[in-house]
Amino acid sequence: MLHPFQSVLLNRDGSLLFCVVKNEIKAFKRDGNAYVTCGEWVDDLDKTSLIQEKVVMEQKRQLTENAAKKLKTNDGESVPQPKKKAKVPKPGVGAPPVYQYIRNLGLSRNGKMLLGCTDSDKAAVIFDIDLDNDKNILKLIKRQPYPKRPNAITTSIDDKDLILADKFGDIYAMPIQNDVVSSINEEQAPISGHVSMLTDVNMVKDSEGKQYLISTDRDEHIRISHYPQTFIVDKWLFGHEEFVSTVCVPEWSDKLILSAGGDKYIFSWNWKAGTLLFKFDYSDLIEKFLTDDHLAPGRFQNEQGNIIEYSVSKIVTLKNLPYITFFVEATKILFVLKVDVDTGSLSFHQSLEFQDKIVSLASAQDANTLCISLDNRENQEADLIKLLSLEGDKFVEQMDTNSNLAKTIRSALESDPVANVELDEIYPLYNSLSMRKHGEHFS
Repeated sequence: MLHPFQSVLLNRDGSLLFCVVKNEIKAFKRDGNAYVTCGEWVDDLDKTSLIQEKVVMEQKRQLTENAAKKLKTNDGESVPQPKKKAKVPKPGVGAPPVYQYIRNLGLSRNGKMLLGCTDSDKAAVIFDIDLDNDKNILKLIKRQPYPKRPNAITTSIDDKDLILADKFGDIYAMPIQNDVVSSINEEQAPISGHVSMLTDVNMVKDSEGKQYLISTDRDEHIRISHYPQTFIVDKWLFGHEEFVSTVCVPEWSDKLILSAGGDKYIFSWNWKAGTLLFKFDYSDLIEKFLTDDHLAPGRFQNEQGNIIEYSVSKIVTLKNLPYITFFVEATKILFVLKVDVDTGSLSFHQSLEFQDKIVSLASAQDANTLCISLDNRENQEADLIKLLSLEGDKFVEQMDTNSNLAKTIRSALESDPVANVELDEIYPLYNSLSMRKHGEHFS
């Protein structure tokens, strides 16, 4: 069967579509009422040399320690230290599988660069998008490894810096055009940090052109810091009681941001004033779409086994229309809310139900188009991607385009060894719920 796309991304006018399947990026270009394949990139990095390098460094450290202890024989002669070739450790029986994801797909603000993160070497990868190349529009221009796994990326407002947040709470700013840094923490220290896992980063600017960095974490925090003087915290936005998984900055307002995560609300904020404007409770809307997938893990269940847990995976918006769209992880329903630009209040506008669970969501802001990828495990002949466009004030499926796109995707993937898998080889598709904390069970 074909592996579902873990994430999808549209450029602003919807003319380019990028999809991630395991450790591969596929690129498609719009051609009339259809899409054609226009590029790909596979992360085929061999980790063996990286692991060997770490083992050699550890051996040198131990040899240095032993030399410092001045190990000697009874005759007072120094004990020669063995020099062994570094061996690459191999997972033992029962070890969990290792997945080589490509995560956090994004575009620079000018749309000329594609950004992503690799699990293989914990790196940020940056591609030039060369539309003049008929064979492959993706040209890798930089691969910057980091000490810890990247969790979120964006760029500065002027696209000069890559902003990256990792799972240990550190945020880095790296000039995109500079050479690769070999030792991050020695040559390029973090510019900011949280005390828990970072989940999303974004940038805003005020009427004077000053930039601010928005960062969210697993501990319910949203922080707004001056940029590049990130040691100056402008304000905190308090109101979440569970982890924050996504923050959205709409272009049709210079003061509003939207956020969501493990709470049952979509939050609307005035980031300039630091105030919570509105909380939209979506729990009644989502209730009938929750399944056994949303039951809490057994060790956190009650005696009745009916504790459910769910979270918003992603919020997206469009350029000029005051709507936001979101979905709850591992459900088949997409929600559209209308936003009052003056008050920040949110109201239900539309819902769209699909035959398969939604895996990821993206928007082409200038084209008023949405894109979702779908989990095809229950129906292997189903479309992997669907596009939806705004007609009047409602989103509808682009039936002809989706039909043509489905043919293009299957043609591009049918002979691809990365994309063709057995059912039990599919990578985990739903990761937000693992961020939920259960401190009450350990107190």
